[in-house]
Amino acid sequence: MHTIDELIAIRVEELELTLKQLLQRNKLGTLAEMIDRTRNALVIERWAKEQGIEAEAAALQQLITQFRKAHGLFTAAQAKEWLEHRNMQLEDLAACLHPQVLRQALTDSVVSEGEVRHYFQEHMLDFERAEISRIVTGDYGQCQELLFRVEEGADFHAMARQYSLDTATAKSGGYAGIVTRDMLEPEEAAALFAADSGTVLGPFERRREFILLLVEKLYPAELDEETAEHIRQILFQHKLEAYQSTLTISEDIWNL
Repeated sequence: MHTIDELIAIRVEELELTLKQLLQRNKLGTLAEMIDRTRNALVIERWAKEQGIEAEAAALQQLITQFRKAHGLFTAAQAKEWLEHRNMQLEDLAACLHPQVLRQALTDSVVSEGEVRHYFQEHMLDFERAEISRIVTGDYGQCQELLFRVEEGADFHAMARQYSLDTATAKSGGYAGIVTRDMLEPEEAAALFAADSGTVLGPFERRREFILLLVEKLYPAELDEETAEHIRQILFQHKLEAYQSTLTISEDIWNL
């Protein structure tokens, strides 16, 4: 009779994870999420091993520090109590976070700056942003009337506070923050990113509501560090999925 320390829950080629290790990692999330995360972690570990990449101790320590801050574990006593409550040691937590450090190291290794620039050029429209305010009504006629009033000089934000049905934005004068194309309906996105700042657009119909959009400010696509890192993660995920498809993976936990 095998013990929980001996039962293998997941295999990725020659790498194995015992049921005990799997259940330990489950303490950081739901079972299904944890299995996906753990499978990907083993794939990343194997890929890193092939590439000769190791997690740097400083990077791992930094991630542990970030984890402690995120969970309010500001003192050694708090961290010790948190770990003991989960029957874990600091080494167990480090093992759970280790794949995240490997992932970043792999990303930096397998995704080139040239690939990032090429992806940006191919998908530049996806990275345009706009700052908007909106008025939402339940009646087309009312929405059209509000548009006429704005065109005649009425204050858009004052009318949003008075008439908008969008409780999330009405009190702030309809201000909805910064959006990208994928956050809008195609008709809205096409009109918005072709307009000038200060333009009021609409009415647009969405799920029996009628919307006016005020273009507060447009932000052209820019390959800044935040965008570059976002693209790196997209490209890495594509490469990871391609690599994973070449492996033999068995999730034996479902057969226990």
